[in-house]
Amino acid sequence: MTVKSKAKRFLKYLHIGKSTNDWTNKNVIVFGDSIVAGQELVREETPYRDAVYAKLASYYLHAHKLENFAETGTGQFKGQHHLDKLAGWTHSFEGSIQHYRKDIRQADVVLIAYGNNDWKQPNPDGSLHTLDEVKVKLRENIQRIRRINHHVQLVGVLETLAFRKHKPAWYLEGPNGFTYEEMLSAFIEVYQECQVPIFDIRDYHLGNHIDEYVDDRDHFTLAVHKQIAKCLTDFVKQGYQSPTQRYGETAKFVFNANLFEDSQMQQALFEQIRNLAEQGKRSEVLWFGLVENYQVRLDNLLVENELPADLKITNIYQYYAAPLRYSSELDQLSLKEAELFNSNDISFIRFGEEDKVSLLGIDNTWSDEMSSQQFNEYWLEHYVSLKDQVYLWRDDQFVKVNPIEI
Repeated sequence: MTVKSKAKRFLKYLHIGKSTNDWTNKNVIVFGDSIVAGQELVREETPYRDAVYAKLASYYLHAHKLENFAETGTGQFKGQHHLDKLAGWTHSFEGSIQHYRKDIRQADVVLIAYGNNDWKQPNPDGSLHTLDEVKVKLRENIQRIRRINHHVQLVGVLETLAFRKHKPAWYLEGPNGFTYEEMLSAFIEVYQECQVPIFDIRDYHLGNHIDEYVDDRDHFTLAVHKQIAKCLTDFVKQGYQSPTQRYGETAKFVFNANLFEDSQMQQALFEQIRNLAEQGKRSEVLWFGLVENYQVRLDNLLVENELPADLKITNIYQYYAAPLRYSSELDQLSLKEAELFNSNDISFIRFGEEDKVSLLGIDNTWSDEMSSQQFNEYWLEHYVSLKDQVYLWRDDQFVKVNPIEI
């Protein structure tokens, strides 16, 4: 080996001039299943492997290249039968690690995006695997990658909720005897134990509603892939931390009255928020009003009622004005001829007759008209995830509910 090549290799391992969250000119690898492999769009029947979130994020982050080794139908316990037979090796996570050893040695970042098939499919021979075996497999596969490349940055991806019969499969037990929730918890446990940062799309209010999935089951629409790519970019730039990880989880209170009007509901809300603050817990108010002088009124509300400084108040109109904004900055909204415009002078909501509302979607098309109540419910169903702690106003008090009730 020449002196020059030795020096080049040494500098690569030291990552001179580059932090671990800087993908500029770095090599990125993805191991996963059909969700990140680029499952063909069921409705449009068009492959979009080059437009999956990992590919787009690597472009936004100026990576040197992205190698997508994910394959449809694969998991930690099985490969893809026809592909395995054709290639002569098993496309399970473990098999892929062994086959792509050389690529792993040259990689700077490896994304791990498995889980769905470990929950919903038995082993190739028909035998089953337990939740403990899921953990063991994942732990071993993480260690295999690190043995091959001691300097690689690993990222664990939790990318989907999964639906069955148009309902969340969160509590649905798969053939292996554990629920989707238990499977996801197992992955989180191992990632945390192995100190692998977790990119959880729920922290970005994505993946919670069935209309984000092209086949009403597992696979994202092209528009959602683009949204996830922007979120993954934020996650990497922020040192592999989501907004939730940076600022903390919030207990979410759904407030469907006038937030600035004194009422029993308002006083009960403030009392709950203060009680949680004393326990070291952060609160978030989700509410639906469109008011003038919003910033001034909000500032006065917080001061006059001595509310915690870290209280988060999320307004439906402010959210849709800038869905991927992660700060508390507010938009200057303007209403022109029954259309609501954001600070960039882009119309994002249309008000029709008889209290009807249309919303500009993430695919830049307008939704069908809906009532204001349907509009509010639509937002909650997308914004609230099954990992959230949620309170609703029932029987003259705020009651903690299961998010699946939203």
